[in-house]
Amino acid sequence: MPDPLGWLILGGGALVASIVGGVAGFGAGIVMLPLMAWVVGVRAAVPVLTVTMLVGNLSRIWWSRGEIDRAVVIRFALGAVPATALGTAVYAGTSSEGLGRIVGAFLVLSVPLRRILAWNVFQMRLRHFPVLGAVVGLLSALVVTTGPINTPFFLAYGLRRSAYIGTESVCAMAMHLARGAALARYRLMTWETVAVGLVLGGMMFAGAWLGRRLLDRMSDRIFLTVIEVLVAAMGLQFLLFPR
Repeated sequence: MPDPLGWLILGGGALVASIVGGVAGFGAGIVMLPLMAWVVGVRAAVPVLTVTMLVGNLSRIWWSRGEIDRAVVIRFALGAVPATALGTAVYAGTSSEGLGRIVGAFLVLSVPLRRILAWNVFQMRLRHFPVLGAVVGLLSALVVTTGPINTPFFLAYGLRRSAYIGTESVCAMAMHLARGAALARYRLMTWETVAVGLVLGGMMFAGAWLGRRLLDRMSDRIFLTVIEVLVAAMGLQFLLFPR
């Protein structure tokens, strides 16, 4: 369990992370992961963050509940849930440094990729989401937060602002549930990690509300610019600090 200073660090980080996630639909996990590892240790970081992000996603889903694309969610989950469970089975023995560099390179390249997809060179359709879900679900089991990887494909399908935030959050929640069940199966999820995750997840509700208020004031152009800047910055973070 964190000490008082640790709770202060994690609580402040959860508030900032949830504001970022409420605006961009991703980023909360990447903000929280290094803080989690610092305060509770690397071994406990993924289980704690799984619970935190599960609760945090519920807040984003609530604020965007009327614009969720259910057809996308169902097809994405068909590939993501079994792939996440499979990936979690090998999580404990997998080195993340090489994977971190691969993910970082993809994130940096995803900015021009989104623009290419916007030219209709490739049309993202419903039938592609199970494949996307399987790839992202496998990565999710190892790095927890994969929202930026989804971004160019969800945007290429035509989801914007609240529709994107809500739909992506439901897809992420499906992966968190599958990962949490697998972690519990392998006894990597303890009552202590659940308790810390629930407290921090509850703190994210306030940040998600603030993020939604900011989102309502944004045009599509500003929204896309914010996402591209965050994706590029997070990609560079993975490349420079792959651990």
